[in-house]
Amino acid sequence: MKKILIFLFFLVLQQGTAQTNQVVTLDDCYTAAINNYPNIRQLDLNVQMNQLNKQNLQTNYLPSFNLNGQASYQSDVTKVPINVPGINIPTIAKDWYALNLDIEQMIYDGGLTNSLKKVEDADLGIAHQKLQIEFYQLKEQVNQLYFGIVLLRKTMEIFDVLKKNLEVTVAEAEVAYENGSLLGSDVDALKVEYHLALQQIVEKKEDLRALMANLHVLTGLTISSADQLVVPEVKLAEDQFLNNRPEYLLMGMQQTKLEMLSALTKEKRRPKFMAFGQAGYGRPGYDMLNDHFDSYYKVGARLHWNIWDWNQVRRGVLVLKVQNEIINTQKQSFDQHLKVELEAKMAAIRKAEQLITTDEIIVSLQQNVVNTAHVQLKNGTITATHYVIELNKQVKAQLNLEAHKLQSILSKYQYNIALGNL
Repeated sequence: MKKILIFLFFLVLQQGTAQTNQVVTLDDCYTAAINNYPNIRQLDLNVQMNQLNKQNLQTNYLPSFNLNGQASYQSDVTKVPINVPGINIPTIAKDWYALNLDIEQMIYDGGLTNSLKKVEDADLGIAHQKLQIEFYQLKEQVNQLYFGIVLLRKTMEIFDVLKKNLEVTVAEAEVAYENGSLLGSDVDALKVEYHLALQQIVEKKEDLRALMANLHVLTGLTISSADQLVVPEVKLAEDQFLNNRPEYLLMGMQQTKLEMLSALTKEKRRPKFMAFGQAGYGRPGYDMLNDHFDSYYKVGARLHWNIWDWNQVRRGVLVLKVQNEIINTQKQSFDQHLKVELEAKMAAIRKAEQLITTDEIIVSLQQNVVNTAHVQLKNGTITATHYVIELNKQVKAQLNLEAHKLQSILSKYQYNIALGNL
């Protein structure tokens, strides 16, 4: 039993250690940022609003019940100015009273209700697409933070190697100083460079802490220094131009809605049929010669058809066509600006890839120079200042290489995001 408990203890310990080192991808950050975005609740809220509005529209097919009451006094009433012996012709009272229940049932509304439901669905799609635009902007923010963190980590690795190399070099220089082959100022110069490297590490560490804190705010993810941030390669589809940007898709949805509104405008002039009924109690009733309170009712059908609207519908349709043309010009303008943006991003990709090739050559050659300078420093044939100059060139070359590598990948991501492919 004791062996089992010990085994379980180490198993849990190993699992806990494994959980501390997680692998985080850029897609993970995209998903987390969207799920953590406060406005994502609008997706459900928009659906609720859409359902409620369509339920209200559905009541157009349900009967309406209205209770109406009226009391009035009028200056004159209809009289029968004939005296017939033996017949008493009643006089209608001047005060009238009526309490009516009016019922109306739509039979045919020209397809108006169904069209209004389609417009509601179009509005829902537009609302969701506007959120996609916000998600697109959110991804751009995540990109800057994510790649900034990766670059800072690479930079810190370079400075950490520099620090360790300087530690060894300072120790060697102190031995050379004791042997009389180096001046004390050379040792001090190397120590200064060592502490400058420490300063760089401190600065980069704080910059990294700030970027990780900002990424946590956006995504809700807690990323530690031990976690691995994966930067996968991304493929470009540069041989064809297909605009999948959320803004562009939104304009297409708006045009679809305009087509629906055009059909809706025409449907408003279609004839409408409805059944109606009225039941009431009052004085007089439908029998105008009965001057007593009485109940009454009637049922029937009603037709409403606006046969002439002074071209209001035609002009309304023309207005919608003009709005559609305006959106077409906006789409063309958007395409034009996007093509310019894509060309700039493609140039940045080509530039970074060419610089990477030369960076690798420079790093390799500068490493040889530093190795030679290190031997010369130990032999006392060059000063520490000369060695530090060559060492700084090496660090700069390594930093340029890592920066250009990440710039190439970031530019590819930005290219695909600009097209709406991520």
